[in-house]
Amino acid sequence: MNRAEITKGRVKQKLQTRLEILNAARELMQEEKKITLEDVAKKAKISRATMYRYFSNIDLLFAETSLDISHKSTDQLFEEVKELTFAERIFHIQKHYNELAQENETIFRRYLSAVLSESIVSDEPLRGARRMESLKMALEPYKETLNKETFKKLIASASVLMGIDSIVICKDVCKLNKEESNDTLKWALSMILKGVSMENQDIK
Repeated sequence: MNRAEITKGRVKQKLQTRLEILNAARELMQEEKKITLEDVAKKAKISRATMYRYFSNIDLLFAETSLDISHKSTDQLFEEVKELTFAERIFHIQKHYNELAQENETIFRRYLSAVLSESIVSDEPLRGARRMESLKMALEPYKETLNKETFKKLIASASVLMGIDSIVICKDVCKLNKEESNDTLKWALSMILKGVSMENQDIK
């Protein structure tokens, strides 16, 4: 097994562990009783040390669990985009994450606030990076068409243009309304895709 396969395996395992934690938290939350990180760790069948590597406090876990209920899985998104073109796939995912952020803005802002505060003292990644995983999944068939660096930068750039982070900037900094925000973010993404398409004529 080469280094790339080992790294990919570790990333997949981390995502699986995070999912198991969120599922355990969701089940316990339905019982309507006060719970602790230790309770969730026991339910997820992981150690306290592992739990604290993913979530350092119960409020952060509750916030992400609440958001996780509304998220579509990467498998669901793949079913929605598998018949679409290269550009349509990216726009579809952008629309999903922007609408999700706008429909759950209060929860997302609270979650973002908790994450930003915690990230000052934490060395561990605190966010699930769903946008990037969804984009990687959707664009996997085109991975060999693009060079490695272009593929990596496209995923990162597209991720910047969707989700609560971009919505906050559009609304709070640029003073745009919902429609203006969506139009501006889609326009910015279309400009990036035009540049990528000019360099890669085989992409359709």
